[in-house]
Amino acid sequence: MALSLNNYIIRASIFLVAVFVIVVLLYPVLQNAFLSNIFINIIILLALLTGIVFNFFHLINLNYKYISFSNFNITNSIEAFSTLRGQDKNISLELKNLDGKFVFKSSSINRLIENSDMTLISIRETSRYLVGLLVFLGLLGTFWGLLKTIGSVGNVISGLGIDDTNVAGFFNSLKDGLNAPLEGMSIAFSSSLLGLAGSLILGLLDLNLGQAQNKFSQYFEKILNSNSSPNFSNVEDKPTGEAIQKIYDNLE
Repeated sequence: MALSLNNYIIRASIFLVAVFVIVVLLYPVLQNAFLSNIFINIIILLALLTGIVFNFFHLINLNYKYISFSNFNITNSIEAFSTLRGQDKNISLELKNLDGKFVFKSSSINRLIENSDMTLISIRETSRYLVGLLVFLGLLGTFWGLLKTIGSVGNVISGLGIDDTNVAGFFNSLKDGLNAPLEGMSIAFSSSLLGLAGSLILGLLDLNLGQAQNKFSQYFEKILNSNSSPNFSNVEDKPTGEAIQKIYDNLE
């Protein structure tokens, strides 16, 4: 059976199912928090969904690549890489045929490993940016709510007036005026709640993706090194280089 990264996909799926169950159980509370500031909260949810899709897409794509290398057959290499997409398909160009057996060119191994690592690093940086974006959006909603609270408190204070004959009216005016500051605090705390909760979800998915990438990198390097052959074509004396290559190829 081919090796794969299915355990990381299953782990991420179970985590999201657990999050969905918690959201269903806390739906009334979360609904009130969400409706308190729909504009920013929608942006936070869209960023969260984008991060989830991004992590799952690259995790599944990484799994395809891992399976392709685990299915690598030294005598049937082209088919092994048929599931790869984009630039990864060009990896078959780095193979050479030695008496019906396909091996990786030793001169290109370091370049292949470096290109793979750069791609994985770029994906991980984007994933971490999305985590930070959720924190930023939560803080943005917090400051927005606080600014609204401060402005509302100022309006309440400037609009208060009291005399000995209208004490009841003073308290009624104070009670009505405090509704706006409380609404601002609701905006601040609801955005912080959603932003931090979303960053926690994406942070765990990012951690899971990073572990899968580390496993793939180690396996990728192992496959290249174990199925490579030195290239003696650069030897100045071409007949000597061909002879050395033939001797090496016949060695077990």
